[in-house]
Amino acid sequence: MKTLSGLVIGAFALTAVSAVTPALADGHGNKLMKEVEMKVSNKEHAAVITKRRMAMRELSGSMKKIVGYMKKNEGGPADVKAAAMKIEEIAKVIPGLFPAGTGMAAYEGATGAKPEVFSDAAGFEKVSMTMASLAADLAKAAGDGASKSDLGAKFGMIGKQGCGGCHRTYREKLKK
Repeated sequence: MKTLSGLVIGAFALTAVSAVTPALADGHGNKLMKEVEMKVSNKEHAAVITKRRMAMRELSGSMKKIVGYMKKNEGGPADVKAAAMKIEEIAKVIPGLFPAGTGMAAYEGATGAKPEVFSDAAGFEKVSMTMASLAADLAKAAGDGASKSDLGAKFGMIGKQGCGGCHRTYREKLKK
């Protein structure tokens, strides 16, 4: 039974990773992959850590696009909607990017995934799904022509409850 559940988890993680991080396929993740492989001897774990770090970079890039609109008038509501939809997509698969044994307890310096990611998996998933829901709400508002101040308030909730909700409990910032 353990083997079957491990296979199911692995298959889910692989599917989630494939859906989120096409950047590795086109070579953008090669530098990161080499960096992680220097710290992680298990090739499967190195690959999943690299892919989730790429997903987080993509999520950060989407957040920056929204900030660009909010603070610098770069782009428009359609760009906010597209970025929010990307955030929602990534947030939905985040829990699958953290298979057991790939946290900082095993690979300090390669990942900032605290032990709480695994010991409180339900809480971790709840924060991720909250972020997905908040991002969907922002995308809908941007598509419906909400005011910039309303979009800003919704975006702020993603930062506080989504990113912040996760980072406060489940992430330790990596030292450069």
